Amino acid sequence: MNQNKIKILYIEDNVVDAQILIKSLKDVGKDKYELDWVETLAEALIKLKQQHYDLVLADLYLSDAEGVNVLMSIQDIDNRLPIVVISGEDDDAIVIRVMKAGAQDYLLKSKVDGYLVSRAVDYAIERKHIEKGLSFLAQYDSLTGLANRALFRERLSRALIRADRNKKIVALMFIDLDRFKNINDSMGHDVGDELLVEVGKKLTACTREGDTIARLGGDEFTILLEDVACIDDASLVARKILAQMQEPITINGFELYVSPSIGITLYPIDNNNEKDLLRSADAAMYKAKASGRNCYRFYTADLNEHLQEKVEMENNLRCAIENDELLLYYQPKFTIDNRELIGAEALIRWRHANKGMISPALFIPLAEETGLIHDITEWVFAEACSQNSKWQLAGFPPFRMSINLSPKQFNQPNIDQTIFNRIVCADLAPKYIELEITEGALVEDVEKSNDILHSLKKRGIMISVDDFGTGYSSLSYLKKFALDTLKIDQSFVRDIMEDSDDAAIVTAIIALAKSLRLNVIAEGVETKEQLEFLRQKGCNQAQGYYLGKPVPAKEFEQLFLEKNDELSFGLASNG
Repeated sequence: MNQNKIKILYIEDNVVDAQILIKSLKDVGKDKYELDWVETLAEALIKLKQQHYDLVLADLYLSDAEGVNVLMSIQDIDNRLPIVVISGEDDDAIVIRVMKAGAQDYLLKSKVDGYLVSRAVDYAIERKHIEKGLSFLAQYDSLTGLANRALFRERLSRALIRADRNKKIVALMFIDLDRFKNINDSMGHDVGDELLVEVGKKLTACTREGDTIARLGGDEFTILLEDVACIDDASLVARKILAQMQEPITINGFELYVSPSIGITLYPIDNNNEKDLLRSADAAMYKAKASGRNCYRFYTADLNEHLQEKVEMENNLRCAIENDELLLYYQPKFTIDNRELIGAEALIRWRHANKGMISPALFIPLAEETGLIHDITEWVFAEACSQNSKWQLAGFPPFRMSINLSPKQFNQPNIDQTIFNRIVCADLAPKYIELEITEGALVEDVEKSNDILHSLKKRGIMISVDDFGTGYSSLSYLKKFALDTLKIDQSFVRDIMEDSDDAAIVTAIIALAKSLRLNVIAEGVETKEQLEFLRQKGCNQAQGYYLGKPVPAKEFEQLFLEKNDELSFGLASNG
């Protein structure tokens, strides 16, 4: 066979029409075309699976199929194949529908001749080549070469249609890489990009040729599995992925380890539309993360209830600031030796109009996940600084207000200047503000964190490491960072009288802080015995229900008034 010939598959069930077109095309094309003729769509699909064609000529109305279904069936086999429709229907609505479905041209049988068909074939092939180039740019991720979000949504839509037609199950997997940000931030975005490319290769190796692997953005991937016979089929793929990802990925001589959290949902078992399927797979993925990461979880009915509650809470939280539902409570801080009131920690509360008080443990993680934490932290800063300034103007003794800074907020550009502006706008001296930052936020990018801390310190703002002992607790970074205080997490303080390990940890943290000339404060003090233990070990300060629970501003003012005679106020022991 001449390799330069254009190979055409012609589908036409009218023998006379077929013979006329075949003869006229041969007369015009001579040795240009090689044409196979079949009378049914079923025969055509078999041919398409067996050999390569450059183009399909197809009638829309066949004995075993009609309309757009003819095109969709061909595209299911090869969606890169150009299609020219030759039909007896002279209807603009049909023409538009066919062209939208992916045909490159539409010819009327009554006007067809060899020259017209030849031009249409050449045009369709050329147009399809151009479309392929544009399609790759528009539908594939430029980094990994995997399908992008747009192509994934298109293939998901088609997969659900095929599943309904063939009574099959579709599995949708949502994959998020655990702690990818740590690698990206510590080793640079170039290494992070190479890692994503390698992860894409591993995912491809775990799937079949017809499956769709997509990168939605960042470190989020999806896999679309069609013709799933049972749940075990999806489980098998998930287990393959977990096994593949256990192997290190070598980049620039470094062996990197990254694990996936995988959420799986099934159509039509779990949901019956694209949007709900994506939400279900996402919810299952978060369930996998909550289960310890590096695992897979299937969507379940109870997750749907949780998902609905989560969506409702997110919507309510977005309105909480506007509806004046957020408020601050203030928990006092004392020196241990003489019970001197030296500060307060601002703690956010949410008083929902209908549901009452909602625990921060419920809405703060949601705020972190949705990005609402930025607006909330801005509000907290403005409110806490303003309240401290109001107390000083009212004649109350000045003291330091502690404000928690979320990891996402800490890593925002120019956060040092933003915080300083907030304090100054409240007519407050920077020395009256202390930022509480978690260990995890600091070690995500040590060099960047140190720059931010030094900038904050130069402006007179105090820095405390929150929940110390629960994260990295590395002496190397403690020596580098510009810090003032270590805050012992309440999980250690709670059991120091009963658990010798917790007592030893608390003792070690106090000794470590003193060796680095840092202040140390214990949170969660609930008994006299705990306070006495901390005093004997040399802890400087404490907070907790035994000393004073978090209260609204008005009640905190009452603490000033009631304790004014028996308490002293100041910052001497707090730097």
